[in-house]
Amino acid sequence: MYLQRMMISMLMLCSSPSIWAWSLVKEDPRHQIRIYTQAVEQSSMKAYRGEMRMRSSLSAPIALLQDNAVADQWMHNCAILELIEEISDSERLMYMISKAPWPVKDRDSIVHTRVTQDAVTYAVRVDVVARDDVFPANDDFVRVNQMQGFWLFTPLADGQIDIVYEAHADPAGSIPAWIANSVVVDVPYYTLRGMHRMLQQDSYQQQDVPFLRRP
Repeated sequence: MYLQRMMISMLMLCSSPSIWAWSLVKEDPRHQIRIYTQAVEQSSMKAYRGEMRMRSSLSAPIALLQDNAVADQWMHNCAILELIEEISDSERLMYMISKAPWPVKDRDSIVHTRVTQDAVTYAVRVDVVARDDVFPANDDFVRVNQMQGFWLFTPLADGQIDIVYEAHADPAGSIPAWIANSVVVDVPYYTLRGMHRMLQQDSYQQQDVPFLRRP
């Protein structure tokens, strides 16, 4: 039942027609990064979409995403990312604390991640959705219960991969407009920059992810 609800949420975010188009808000030609935002109906927060192209093996970014111990070294504003449960090789339940600028209170969330691969294109997708049924909220943080997004890694013929990082979250409380406007740009941009930096390491490029098929 939960997986059914997760898939419905993802289809609503990523497949349904929208009257709002994606708007390009930041471009970094050096790192081949583009950041887009999009208004979301009945939400004060915009959705964001980051795109990047880089030379990398297909397994490297998946190995990085599964290495939660280093998440605070490259995920923007991530203070902690801890494994709650490894449901399978391709499915995990994680606990995350995200730093917020004063005067906003730090956020925490429980996220369910699931990796799938297209049998034809070999593209790898990591769906991410917030859970609200695992354990109670911590009074030290504001719990984010509504969030959905995905990573998409598409291999190209020249040894590069196209990377898409898209998400939308309910802020779970009032957030000043200047913070809301900066978060939807800074989070995808600096997270992609961090991923680009981390994937230069041979330890990720040479790491095998057994459940992935190679192009």
